Amino acid sequence: MDIAIVGRHTKVSEDMRQKIFEKMEKVEALAPRATRADIHVVHERNPRHANDRERVEITVRGRGLVRAECAAEDRYVALDGAMQKLLEQLRKLHERKAHRHQGKPGLHTVPVEPDEAAADEERATSAEAWEGAPEGSHREIPIDGTPIVIRSKVHAAAPMSIADAVDQMELVGHDFFLFHDLETGLASAVYRRRGWTYGVIHLEQDEDAQARETA
Repeated sequence: MDIAIVGRHTKVSEDMRQKIFEKMEKVEALAPRATRADIHVVHERNPRHANDRERVEITVRGRGLVRAECAAEDRYVALDGAMQKLLEQLRKLHERKAHRHQGKPGLHTVPVEPDEAAADEERATSAEAWEGAPEGSHREIPIDGTPIVIRSKVHAAAPMSIADAVDQMELVGHDFFLFHDLETGLASAVYRRRGWTYGVIHLEQDEDAQARETA
């Protein structure tokens, strides 16, 4: 696995680099298919953020993305915190895969309560450009007559199963994940529900409703 260490507003010492390489050995053991890891060591210059002026961001790339970050007054503490979060995400992924076929109900059999689904959908309020995004992949859409602007992002992705979508959601640490369902071909979203369960929403075009609107 290639490891790239970048300092933002700071210089990363040789001792810090060595600590990072040592800790990444555990990541390689849990994610043997990972191909690259980007570690950003960030120094916050704003004095009002003195208690968390050092931040470490870790992104591991392979078949998917795993992200974790932590901020603290000391950058070594931030490194430990970010690494702990990252390893916990990888362990949960392994445990979920190990128990996936042991008689537990799949997402298709879990009932979706409308109030919980609506509450989770409200969390998806904005989208931002990401590092390395292709030109034109995001745009801002103004709402007529208001000062509100919606930022839109387009992301290319291969179809995947619901189980793989849950894995990707957990790896990036989000509460929801948008994907193309491999089985149905529909645009879909998995999301977290209460009690460590998950839900899935499929979007199906209502041709009858469209015909009524144009009539």
